Amino acid sequence: MVDEFAPDPMDDAASAEDRPNVTLHPPTALFFALIAGYVIRLFAGGRLPAPRALSEGLGGLMIIVALGLVLSSVQIFAEKGQGLRPATPASQLFQKGPYKFSRNPIYLAMVVFGAGFGVATSNVWIIATTAILGAIFHFFVILPEERYLARRFGDEYAAYKARVRRWI
Repeated sequence: MVDEFAPDPMDDAASAEDRPNVTLHPPTALFFALIAGYVIRLFAGGRLPAPRALSEGLGGLMIIVALGLVLSSVQIFAEKGQGLRPATPASQLFQKGPYKFSRNPIYLAMVVFGAGFGVATSNVWIIATTAILGAIFHFFVILPEERYLARRFGDEYAAYKARVRRWI
């Protein structure tokens, strides 16, 4: 007897192919990068050699820019009913708003936020761990997503990729 409510294994196989092969959760990775930079500074020092007012002002501006960028990017996901998780299948290719100048505005916003937080707190280690996070995003999130989008959207993605830069 077949259980009509049991998931169909064929659906799982098909849906596994229709999504990027990304297992990293970017907001969690950002959180750990910030914590790692903070902890390293506790033991190793590492103050940014800039006046406090300049660091706080510049870092605060970077954080505000990052928040604006992520909010405008997330708004597009919400308008289209698209999931935010990197392993979610894409129903369409976003090409408006911040996606006109960056193929990865949310990851860009996360890196700018982390660097801005490091600058605002004069913590060179947070800036360094955020830079490492950017490289991790590049190799373990962005490149797998790009391979998926190329498969999923073909020529439309190739044209978008030729027109819009990966980061900025």
